[in-house]
Amino acid sequence: MDKIKIVLLDDQNIVMDGISALLRGEDNVEVIGQAKSKDELFQFISEFNVELVLLDVFLPKPIGIDILKAIGKEFTHVKVLMLSGSDDEDLINNAFQSGAIAYLSKNIEKAELVEAINLAVQGEHYISRNLEKKLTKNFIHSARFGDKFSKHKLSGLTQREIEIITLITDGLSYKEIASTLDLSTRTVESHKNNILHKLELKNSIELVKYAIVNKLIDL
Repeated sequence: MDKIKIVLLDDQNIVMDGISALLRGEDNVEVIGQAKSKDELFQFISEFNVELVLLDVFLPKPIGIDILKAIGKEFTHVKVLMLSGSDDEDLINNAFQSGAIAYLSKNIEKAELVEAINLAVQGEHYISRNLEKKLTKNFIHSARFGDKFSKHKLSGLTQREIEIITLITDGLSYKEIASTLDLSTRTVESHKNNILHKLELKNSIELVKYAIVNKLIDL
């Protein structure tokens, strides 16, 4: 049985040494080399017909995502498993959108790493189970409570509260809003606190973002 030829690229030698040691005893896996740059990585891929790359997300320039995209253009047959210590959802999404076949946490066990490698060469996408669990929780929360800036939350606001939002986002102070609406500054502040509570927002900055996303103000 032909072995899966793998190259590693990480800016920490100890990480590559550790992964190489983990995979050394696997019958169907062969670590061809440990690259220290994009050029060296591409040389390994060209010379040894590498099928799979384990690539660190956070690298000095060029960064991991840029190298991932370059691999996709230059070597369409090569599968890339991204390695990261981050569970940032945007970063994970970016990795998959940029062509990664898998996104792996650096603290996974050997068995899961081998499983991800075997699935990757079969064209199956994979994400570390601990990260998948976190993303699933986020999805469920979003499904139940809606996105942070979801428009449906507007239905819980009064017309006066929407009016106050527009004035806040126009940069008016509590005193100026109070004067405009013939209210006390304390009443305006109370309205704002109620608005933040209803929209599940933390501060005025998020309130401005909400107003922009939902077109309550014209830019």
